[in-house]
Amino acid sequence: MITLYGIEWSRANYVLFTLAELGLDYQHVKINPFKEEKNAPEYLKLNPLAQVPTLVDGDLVLTEVMAINFYLSRKYGAEKLWVNRLEDEAQIYKWTFFAVTQMEPACVDLILHRKALDEKDRSPDIIQSAEKKLMKPLEVLNTYLAGKDFLVTNQFTIADINMAGVFSYALGGKFDFSPYKNVARYLDAILARPTRKKAETV
Repeated sequence: MITLYGIEWSRANYVLFTLAELGLDYQHVKINPFKEEKNAPEYLKLNPLAQVPTLVDGDLVLTEVMAINFYLSRKYGAEKLWVNRLEDEAQIYKWTFFAVTQMEPACVDLILHRKALDEKDRSPDIIQSAEKKLMKPLEVLNTYLAGKDFLVTNQFTIADINMAGVFSYALGGKFDFSPYKNVARYLDAILARPTRKKAETV
C-alpha cells in the first residue's frame, strides 16, 4: 500500500494529482507543514527535514515532490504519464526543472505575500519582484506552447502535472496569466481535469 504524507494544499497536491491520474489506491496522512505534527518522532524518521510530501511505497521512503512524481509515473504510469523515448524523457526533466528553478520561488513568494502571511508581514516589494522574475520564463513558455496542448510529445505527462503544480501557487497569489495567452489556455485545461479537482478535495 502506498502512503502519502502531506496536506492537500501543500506540494503534496502535485502527488495527489498524479495518484488520481494513475488510479492508484493509497493512504493519505494529512501532515500540516505549519503545525507541530511535522516534528513527531515517527514522521522525522521518514523525513528528517520535517517537510512534506513524503511517500512510502513498500520498503521505499521517498521525499522531494518531483522525485516522487517521477517515481510514480515511471513505475505505474508507463502508458499514461511517462514516455518511451529517451529524448522525450529528457523533455520531461527539462520542463519540470524549468518550472522548479525558473518559476517556483517567485510563485511561492506571490502566494505568501498576497495570501498566506499575516498582512503586516506581506511585502509589496517582494510581490513586484516576483512578478518581474516570472516575465521572461513565461514569455519563453508562452512561445513554446503556441499550437500545443501539452509540454511533451503532445500528450499529457507528469511534466504537465509538475508545471501546473508550480503555477497553482501563482494563481493562489492572484497572478494574472492573461497576457500570456498560450500559457493561460494550457493552464486552464490542465487544472480543469477531473483528477485535479479530485486532488483538491481529498
